Amino acid sequence: MQTLGEIQPGQTLGRYEFLIPIAQGGMAAVWAARLHGTRGFSKTVAIKTMLPTISDDPMFEQMFLDEATLASNIRHPNVCQIQDLGEQDDILYLVMEWVDGEPLSALRRAAAKVGGVPRHIAVRIVADACAGLHAAHELKDEAGVSLGLVHRDISPQNILITYDGVVKIVDFGVAKAAGRSATITGAGQIKGKPPYMSPEQALGEAIDRRTDLFALGIILYQLTTGKHPFRGETDVITLQNIVSDRPVVSPRAFDNDYPKPLETVVMRALARDPNERFQTAAEFESALDRVFPPNTPRLRTDEVGRFVTELLGSRGEERREALRAAIRAADERFQDNQERMQLRSMPDLMSQVSLPRVSRTHTGLERTSGVSSEVTWSQPYDVSSIPPPPSTHGTPYGTEVPTAPPRKSRGLGLMLGGALTVLLLGGGAALLIASRSTDQAVTPTPAAAPQSEVEPAPDTPGTPPEGAEPEESGINPDDLAQELPANEPRPVAERKPGAEASAKVEPAPKAEPSPEPKPEPKAEPKPEPKPEPKPKPGPKPGFVPPQVTDPGF
Repeated sequence: MQTLGEIQPGQTLGRYEFLIPIAQGGMAAVWAARLHGTRGFSKTVAIKTMLPTISDDPMFEQMFLDEATLASNIRHPNVCQIQDLGEQDDILYLVMEWVDGEPLSALRRAAAKVGGVPRHIAVRIVADACAGLHAAHELKDEAGVSLGLVHRDISPQNILITYDGVVKIVDFGVAKAAGRSATITGAGQIKGKPPYMSPEQALGEAIDRRTDLFALGIILYQLTTGKHPFRGETDVITLQNIVSDRPVVSPRAFDNDYPKPLETVVMRALARDPNERFQTAAEFESALDRVFPPNTPRLRTDEVGRFVTELLGSRGEERREALRAAIRAADERFQDNQERMQLRSMPDLMSQVSLPRVSRTHTGLERTSGVSSEVTWSQPYDVSSIPPPPSTHGTPYGTEVPTAPPRKSRGLGLMLGGALTVLLLGGGAALLIASRSTDQAVTPTPAAAPQSEVEPAPDTPGTPPEGAEPEESGINPDDLAQELPANEPRPVAERKPGAEASAKVEPAPKAEPSPEPKPEPKAEPKPEPKPEPKPKPGPKPGFVPPQVTDPGF
């Protein structure tokens, strides 16, 4: 168990994060805390923890549990609501609603410097306390039987007043209920604060709800006169005055203007014989409503709140500012923790890269160190996710599936290698054509503009223009990215799976035995190519290179 000083802001108990300390009593410490919920929900609460000096005492632990069990069932605006009970790391804690206010003891001390609490405000505070106490006294179990609950510790420290003027009764830690906790609430044991005990409580006799009404009578006397009716130099003398037969000094002895109806209510509440007191808190409250003339309106809650704010507003603002600063610090800690968790949880992308398993479903060509070889993949895949194989003449075609569209070539060496391959493979056909037309040269047909589909067209005879100079056998990089003309043969890589894939292209159609060669179709105007370094000299004039096709690698 940790003390109030050992618990630090930012420490958590379950879903609750400690913010700032509020108070420490004889049994427990109270902290302002924040409840963390889902989707960013948060709520300020008060957490009460047992002190380590009594945490190992089974009697006080049972009292702590009884407070949670009893007070959590009370539903009234004048009673501080118990919301949760938990235990973590040997810390037993009680979660209560957050009350933005001050104890009545602090209000009384502050009011003493300005002439005391006005009587009409004092009457309204005690009347609201009676309403909350009556709800506690009337508490029933699941079967509808009254529990006979007695607070036993009604005092100015356990009556809170918010800055809105709402009265809240707190701390049912020593509350007694019939048939519960008999070992710690039996006769002969004194529970409560001596200056606010009833005679039967001080003597250790059986008590009931009228004990709490006697304590409220002492508070009303003290608020309206500024004096305690039984206070002595010590608690022992105070208890002797409570149980003695000496008459209580009348409030009018201190103030001749003290209202007579109010004096009657106070003196009845302080009767030493329980049968002569008010029998219920509701009866006490009703009597307070009649102490002022009928034409006098009852004081509103906001008027009480305004009085509290005038006296203790700066104190409340300091606490609220400290609470806001603690929440900001908690948010910063939470954000830092989230960022650290995200950094720790980031996956190692390189370790997650894996190649597909090899199978015989799709066939492609891979080029490694200038050598073409046939490879297969289990399924079509995204080429961009796998780097190209290392090669001095690397090409983007090497790792693509046959059906993928060709990409632009970026290496001049690759283009020259492809051109030489085409020239070598189509040399026979070219020489045959060259032998039939020694005086004329055939200009290679430029590639057509890119189209979505390439449809073959029948060969159309044609003749080259007279006096045309043969072009050099260099290949424009942009031409490789364009589709073939309609009359060009399809590349081998577009054949159906299972067909032999190689760098060969279909030879040009065999010329008919005619003295005139077949004319080529008229090509569309060729776009102006980008300047590229001139390749090595091509074959001799008259050598006709075949049309450029996709080399397949």
